[in-house]
Amino acid sequence: MASTAPHEVTQSRREALQAAAHWYARLCSEEAGPADEQALQQWLDSDPIHQWAWQRVDQLQVRLGRVPNHLALNTLERAEQHFSMSRRSVLKGLALMLGTGTLGVAAYRHAPVELWFADHHTATGATKQLTLADGSRLILNTASAVDIRFNANERLVILRAGEVMVTTASDSAANPRPFIVQTPQGRVRAQGTRFAVRMLEAETQVAVFEHSVEVTTRSGAQNQCLAGQQLTFTVDTASLPTELSPADDAWTRQMLVVQNMPLDAFLAELSRYRTGVLRCAPSVANYRITGAFRVDDTDQALHALSKSFPVSVNFRTRYWVTVDEEK
Repeated sequence: MASTAPHEVTQSRREALQAAAHWYARLCSEEAGPADEQALQQWLDSDPIHQWAWQRVDQLQVRLGRVPNHLALNTLERAEQHFSMSRRSVLKGLALMLGTGTLGVAAYRHAPVELWFADHHTATGATKQLTLADGSRLILNTASAVDIRFNANERLVILRAGEVMVTTASDSAANPRPFIVQTPQGRVRAQGTRFAVRMLEAETQVAVFEHSVEVTTRSGAQNQCLAGQQLTFTVDTASLPTELSPADDAWTRQMLVVQNMPLDAFLAELSRYRTGVLRCAPSVANYRITGAFRVDDTDQALHALSKSFPVSVNFRTRYWVTVDEEK
């Protein structure tokens, strides 16, 4: 009986890889439920090739997540050669894996492939620090992507996904250029400041830690946000500023600091830093959480829940975790 070499990609393995990418996307979607988990397990148990493909999807996702942006294209091309798959298929698989693999990061669902061609990006759970040509500094939060567009008229950062912390530097140009962060909903103009911009489902959140910013929505509505304040804006309107918690920048130190936060909201925040499904039963969703948790060790944060509340944390798979009422 002929055997298959470990790296040989037969037609059946190629089909299994494509199916695994679909399974990954399905598993990570917000619509996934226990029936999907059971169906996935049945699919994995039905053929060793399926298990082989599932492992490759995981390895590819991890490997791409560690690749610097300027090497991403080359990595895709190598993946194409390695798997003997068409480039279109690799991109499609990548889109499926990354496009729905980060719950709570809505932008990845909108344009997943394009994000990999952004100037800078981070994988789920990762952060990155950048120093721009003018000396301004950026910190990209988990699953984030930005393009940098400096010209004679402005210093523009286009936020394509996730969240970025900006510390602006004075412009040494003869005619100082404004520093602007742009999102699909509008523009945030810095006024010598440190501030964070986060993309939500259909709006943008701005938090100001020093000085102030000016927000202009795509429709032209404007508002100011001062140090210690935050606001959100849509394409049409900007909300009134509200008080900002000093710990709202804790993510730049790999921490998630919450006070009296409902458990379901806490898990939604924590899920930004881990791939897969993270949910809780309705009966425990309103438990109130206060504390500081490391976002680079989300397993530890989840285990801490079971020590503080009458709940059980069930790791059904690495990518499927539920918090239920303790029996």
